[in-house]
Amino acid sequence: MQKLKIDLKALNNVKVIYPILVILLLASISFYMLKEKEKRFRVLVQKQLSQTIEEKKKVENKLVGALEAKEGAEVELSAEKEKSSTLKKELKEKEQEIVLTIKKLEEEITARRKAEAQLMITMKGKELLETRLKKLEKFSKPIQLEKIVVKPQTGMVGKVIMVNKEYAFVVINLGNKDNLQLQEVLSVYRNDEFIGKVQIEKIEENMAAAVILPQWKDIEFMENDEVKKI
Repeated sequence: MQKLKIDLKALNNVKVIYPILVILLLASISFYMLKEKEKRFRVLVQKQLSQTIEEKKKVENKLVGALEAKEGAEVELSAEKEKSSTLKKELKEKEQEIVLTIKKLEEEITARRKAEAQLMITMKGKELLETRLKKLEKFSKPIQLEKIVVKPQTGMVGKVIMVNKEYAFVVINLGNKDNLQLQEVLSVYRNDEFIGKVQIEKIEENMAAAVILPQWKDIEFMENDEVKKI
């Protein structure tokens, strides 16, 4: 009877230990699985970290490349600005040269126009003198002239005796004898109709050269047009 009791007690001990062993085994398995899971997680994290580091390096390389490109672009921009400044300076100098050249040409044209006007006046004066000499040669006897009565006039009247269309000036038969003044403006008429104005530029004793004023340069002036000082 005593022996039977001992066996029952041992049996009871086995029944108690077995669940404990099972629990310990399950705990060991769970711990192992947890460790494996943690290990896999650590490997995954390290892999992701490595990828992140690689991506960071790529971004840094791109950033360095972008900065280098920016520096290169800034250098090129600076060079272009300097080149543009140089071109602007050269353009300004060329414009000044053109202005001076145009001014010089205008002065030369004015001088040439005055010279041609002087030449025309001289030639016309020569023609008038030759005509008068021929008339004087025809008369050997003195001629008694009738008494001439000069009526006072309110204005000076003359005629256009030559026209230069190229340089826009005329020669008139009024001069120093008519008290004509430089820069004086005269009106021009044809058949008592006003056609334009001229300004005295060169005066001789019996004739003068006058420039056609800009407003009337398109008008066709003709010989024998009347010139009046109003």
